Amino acid sequence: KVDFVSGPGFVDGPGGREARILFSEGSVGFASTYERVPKTTISLLLEWGVFGPDAVKRLENTLFKYESLVACLAGERIASVPYVENIVSSRTQEVIYDLFKWVKGTCRFTEAGRFDETVDIIVPLNTENLILEGARRIDEWENITAKVPSPHSVFRICAAGDDGQRLNLNPKEWEILSLIDGNCSVSEAAESVSCDLFTTSKLIYGLVVMSVIELVDRESREEDVEEEEDNSLDALLGRGRRYFKKDDLEKAASEFEKAIQLDICCFDAMRMLGEIYYKLNRLSEAAVYLQKARTANPDNEKAMFLSGQLHARLGDVDRAVKEWRELRDKTSNQRIADIMKRNVAVARKWKKVLQRY
Repeated sequence: KVDFVSGPGFVDGPGGREARILFSEGSVGFASTYERVPKTTISLLLEWGVFGPDAVKRLENTLFKYESLVACLAGERIASVPYVENIVSSRTQEVIYDLFKWVKGTCRFTEAGRFDETVDIIVPLNTENLILEGARRIDEWENITAKVPSPHSVFRICAAGDDGQRLNLNPKEWEILSLIDGNCSVSEAAESVSCDLFTTSKLIYGLVVMSVIELVDRESREEDVEEEEDNSLDALLGRGRRYFKKDDLEKAASEFEKAIQLDICCFDAMRMLGEIYYKLNRLSEAAVYLQKARTANPDNEKAMFLSGQLHARLGDVDRAVKEWRELRDKTSNQRIADIMKRNVAVARKWKKVLQRY
């Protein structure tokens, strides 16, 4: 179920999931998904790592003093306005793009009038741009899967067509073509060339369209004999680190996400996911995992440093300074302490510049 609210809205989706989308003057302002019971904005912000559990009570006790939840967060020095808006914007876009994959359910639209800004946070996004980008993503995958139906699909070189045909391929296409032997699956090719599954499938799609390779009619057998991987926690962490070292961040994230499913409190997986999503510019997800990593292991220096970098990038200078100061005071490495001292000094100067304007 999806509710569309021109004030607030909901939708039934796959597996009993529901979504709520808020519109403000035609623009998407907020979106979230949940299992049957909607979550409050404060609980969502907590889940996304905008603040820790200790801040919830403060919000409940001081919210009545402010005109809006955002103003309370900023006024109580819990989180800056740019930081909150960045997180909400990023999460809303992720939800909208995910909704494009829902193929059945029910929708309801409710005109709700004015929003209660002490309950909701609205960050207007261009609805047309969201629709165009979501449609582009879906269309591209639909085109690819028409020729490359599964990660287990196997291809072979086409029988010779026109004599003397010359191929004008880029290096990565040649690399993939060298693996096409009637036995290598798409997922195996992706691993061999250190590409994510989407990129590899897209390149294979191009080779199929050029009639260079063709699908082998053995898909069902390939799925039946799919190679069993060692999916123990240690194996997942090991594969994740190897992918990370090769800068294959999407694959690394996939392995660490699996590790989290096995052990929800796995610090190594949480910290690595925080770093990976930071590098991938998926900042809201990075914030969630770094917050969890900091809670699980408050003295980990890498998590402190990354958390400071993330908050600085999101415009929350105070939280960045807090993380860097803590790292400066706790580290036994003088070089790191000196770097953190410089970071704090620069951040203070930058905050003064922002306050002037």
